[in-house]
Amino acid sequence: MEFSNVERVSLPKMLVASYEVTSAEPEQTATGFVENWLKNKGLNVGENGVRGFGFDCHKGRDIPEGCRTYHVYYSVPDNINGDPEIQIKDFAGGNFAKLTIHDPFSGDFPSGWGVLLKWAFDNHVDNLLGCTSPDDCYSFFSNEDTPCLEELYWNKGEQYMALYLPIR
Repeated sequence: MEFSNVERVSLPKMLVASYEVTSAEPEQTATGFVENWLKNKGLNVGENGVRGFGFDCHKGRDIPEGCRTYHVYYSVPDNINGDPEIQIKDFAGGNFAKLTIHDPFSGDFPSGWGVLLKWAFDNHVDNLLGCTSPDDCYSFFSNEDTPCLEELYWNKGEQYMALYLPIR
């Protein structure tokens, strides 16, 4: 597992298919469900601009013990309609600090969040989470208003994960 340097990026406003799952391991369920839904619409992640993002989303919610809520956004073209389980909504985009992790599942990829937070505080970059030190930020991670996004993708047969921390 290797971390890139942190960079400032802007994610564009985009139309997204939105879905969430609450369970002990919600990431695989949420991503698998939406990726299958996309395939049924003739779309595949990584093709024709379709990108997938996920984030924890449990702040202020009553979640059963041992569970977490994970929310996913997949960018979609304007002509896609949702259904009872998938909402189509606007993602506002914005400014983010981005850290890319090569081969993220070969190590402790969540430690990348600590790298991003340390970078933001060391460089006096305002994060949009509302936290005042790296140590108190983790409780702010999980909301839909200022999501800390994870984007898993492949490039030349290698797997990567980009972590996005919302900043001013």
